[in-house]
Amino acid sequence: MKKTKTVLLPLGILICLLSLAVFTSGWYFAYRFTVAAIALGTSVLVFFVSLMLERRRAAAMQKRMDDVFRENSEISSRLVNQVSIPCALIDRDGNIVWRNESMQKIFDEPDILREQPHFDFSAPLVAVSMERAGNVYQVMSVPVYRESDERAMLFQYWLDRTEAAHYQRLFEEQMPYVALIYIDNYEELSADVQFHRTSVFAEVERLVADFVKDIEGVYRRYENGRYFVVFEAQHLAQMERSRFPLLEQAHGIDTGTSMLVSLSIAIGEADRVSRAEESARQAMELALGRGGDQAVIKKGGGYVFYGGRRQLEAMQSRVKMRLFSKALRQLFDNTGDVFIVGHSRPDMDCIGAALGVATCARHAGSRAFIVLGEQNNMIEHALELIRDNHAFGGLLITPEYAERIMRPTSVLVVVDTQRVGSLVAPKLLELAGRVVVIDHHRRGADHIESPTLHFLEARASSTSELVTELLQYFDVNIRPPALVCATLLAGITIDTKHFAFNVGSRTFEAAGYLRKNGAETSIVKQMFQDDMESFGDVATTVRSAEIMPGGIALASVGEEIKNAALIAAKSADELVGIKGIGAAFVLGRDGENISVSGRSLGDLNVQIVCERLGGGGHLSMAGAQLVNMELEEAEALVRTAIEHYTQEVLHTL
Repeated sequence: MKKTKTVLLPLGILICLLSLAVFTSGWYFAYRFTVAAIALGTSVLVFFVSLMLERRRAAAMQKRMDDVFRENSEISSRLVNQVSIPCALIDRDGNIVWRNESMQKIFDEPDILREQPHFDFSAPLVAVSMERAGNVYQVMSVPVYRESDERAMLFQYWLDRTEAAHYQRLFEEQMPYVALIYIDNYEELSADVQFHRTSVFAEVERLVADFVKDIEGVYRRYENGRYFVVFEAQHLAQMERSRFPLLEQAHGIDTGTSMLVSLSIAIGEADRVSRAEESARQAMELALGRGGDQAVIKKGGGYVFYGGRRQLEAMQSRVKMRLFSKALRQLFDNTGDVFIVGHSRPDMDCIGAALGVATCARHAGSRAFIVLGEQNNMIEHALELIRDNHAFGGLLITPEYAERIMRPTSVLVVVDTQRVGSLVAPKLLELAGRVVVIDHHRRGADHIESPTLHFLEARASSTSELVTELLQYFDVNIRPPALVCATLLAGITIDTKHFAFNVGSRTFEAAGYLRKNGAETSIVKQMFQDDMESFGDVATTVRSAEIMPGGIALASVGEEIKNAALIAAKSADELVGIKGIGAAFVLGRDGENISVSGRSLGDLNVQIVCERLGGGGHLSMAGAQLVNMELEEAEALVRTAIEHYTQEVLHTL
């Protein structure tokens, strides 16, 4: 039949061509119409004969296929029913219409929803992993459409991946991870002549050896007070459950000085040893930037923190500041404009530090600008003094203006923060040619990456203290104006709660330098003055505070109160001054967000609590911003974070 079709079709085409040639030729003029008509009729006849033969051939083929399937339907049904792969037909409602024997053995419920609660008939057809009776299955689905009753069903089959999952789990558990262990205050200890160097190193190595033995790993000491550890991934969960007791054990070592041994532990989690080592180094950099005495685990792009609950010891060595001051002076000498930016809703510490850096930049011959966004009552009086002083004309600019005038040769100095998300003008990071960071907060996971210069000292009382030391070493001939000194002193005062918290000998030395250069305490006092309305709002918030177990106060500023974020910060300061309260968290509405202010006397680390809320800060002073949240919902979230923290503290005791 196929051969007949292949002969007739070319024949019909040939006859059509011949008739066309006869019709257009000049031969036999009287008969050419007759010949053409006969040829055309013959062509039509050939066409219809070919079409009929084609239909007969298709019908014969369909009959043959039907016969094949009809004859083998019982065999195919038996094969599908007995195949070792579990199979089932499922309707739109999740009811199992049919299943084979393999599926019957492992799942005989009439409804697939009992095994797959999130079953969705219209969901994309992708492979889904599922565990049942100790086995791991990869569930695949194929749509089935029935024309007879217009019903649609899913043909689902389960591929057993138990053995593959077992070997994958073994691979993941035996994957080598890298840990770094540092004595992070080694320089401070070594600077003390009473330091028992040999005995301390021996005791630290003994503790590290015991720690590594418990996790069945290996270690090597590659530098004074630094250890490289390799262990299997399966032991990481064990370390996290125990919350790294090595940190506390190191505190019990007798150093011969008044200082304790402080360790930092960094762990890199990756699928290759080289990547794990790089992750561990990044985690160690973050741990040291947060003040040390803690463990940091880098998991992919995120970090997990343990420890870090002790108050950091005051700075001793000034070598680091001298080197930084020299490098910053060289940078300012070879640049154009200097832009100084702080965090959103800047406080006195931020403004004081910015004014001090601007003084250094101007002394080096550069134009200096302080970028300010939204202002608040906390710095209002200081800004008025700056604007009224002709020596600082044009110093304060808006972020929009800064973006227009910044050039690739400009330097951006970030003060009192190192988090990209908290910057008042984050776009300036992309526009600036070089970036400098000066901050006293513990480093967060979203810190500014790879600045040209950075001075991060979590043991300093304030950024104003750091900038005051910078002024002393920047140039021996520099004489900061009295207003600059007063603003820096106000920054130190606000962050130390009038020299009551996180104060070291260098803090008082910085205050003495500022006082010597004209800082008037009366001006500082004026910068902290409140109006009667704000004072009453603070008193109302303090009276409404709830005292949670452990002496932790929790309060919220009323929705009707203006400047609620500022009132929350002041209320938290007042609460920790009340007998029986060791820490306080106060919430206040800040536009569409909720501002959280945390304060502590030192026993509770408010920074850890605020970090879990997306914020950060210091052990005794921290904050967070909760985005697009109602006040009641935010209060419940803060309460939960406090309870989790206190439970962890009790677990480690």
